[in-house]
Amino acid sequence: MTKQFHVQIPKHVILLVLFLAALWGGNAPAVKFGLQEFQPIAAAAIRFTIGIMIVAGWSVIRGIPLRPEPENYSRLFLLGMVFVAQIISFNWGTKLTEVGRASLLLNTYPLFIALLAHFFIQHDRLTAFKTIGLAVAFVGVCFIFYGKSGTNLSTRYLGDLIILLSGFLLAMIHILLKRFMSRMHQFQLLFGQMVIGVPTYFVLSWFFEGGKAAYGFSYSSFLGLAYQGIVVAGFCFIVWVSVLKRYPPSRLSSFFFTTPLWGVLFGHLFFHEPITISLLVGAAFVATGIFLVNRPIMVERSPN
Repeated sequence: MTKQFHVQIPKHVILLVLFLAALWGGNAPAVKFGLQEFQPIAAAAIRFTIGIMIVAGWSVIRGIPLRPEPENYSRLFLLGMVFVAQIISFNWGTKLTEVGRASLLLNTYPLFIALLAHFFIQHDRLTAFKTIGLAVAFVGVCFIFYGKSGTNLSTRYLGDLIILLSGFLLAMIHILLKRFMSRMHQFQLLFGQMVIGVPTYFVLSWFFEGGKAAYGFSYSSFLGLAYQGIVVAGFCFIVWVSVLKRYPPSRLSSFFFTTPLWGVLFGHLFFHEPITISLLVGAAFVATGIFLVNRPIMVERSPN
């Protein structure tokens, strides 16, 4: 005889992840503000210098050891290198394209996560409803920007492609985190990738940006960089890896299709981008996609 149970994300976790999605929705505008004065690689170095101090402080308060076992050094090195490439490509691409397009293209990463998780994460396989839900949500995101005026696409292609690459690399980071969490504490992973990333950013900035971190100073660029370091690299990363430890990445990541909605809203507030009918239609598609991806899964299991 068999019994059934629901594999379902609790409501309070859903609300928490949606809150993180909103905070991450402010990342692209914050990066754009920061890049008005700071160089792309130098901005990453400063951002994660702030972030690593927050993660280290939190780990000390919680009594979490951050020193990994020697056999995990190679895993952390791989994670750190992908992390470096992802952040640099995001900053570089955001500098070349618009905030809205950057937010849209980066947030294709749940599609890549669902595909990669199917092959590399046990018990996190693609299903018909997951596939349909992800596709519907992505169509919704595309609707947000349908018919958007004032965009010279011919001058944005390079930035768009770089951001799309960054989205794929972000999916790789999520998959590596999930695979390595069985061997290391999640904060060892988070701290380790930053330990590798921060000095690498400084070295690359010295070689490719001439050691000049900023062109000048403005409060908007300073606050943008502070938001990236304190809110995103600190708070969001800490909460996200804690949640990722307990739930499948492909199902959690579906909620981050709402991040471009927040990106558009913040773009309207800070860059005076109009909110159109396309945005409202897109929101309906996104909500439908989230429902399809996160519908309860019935699993049969023997009592033995």
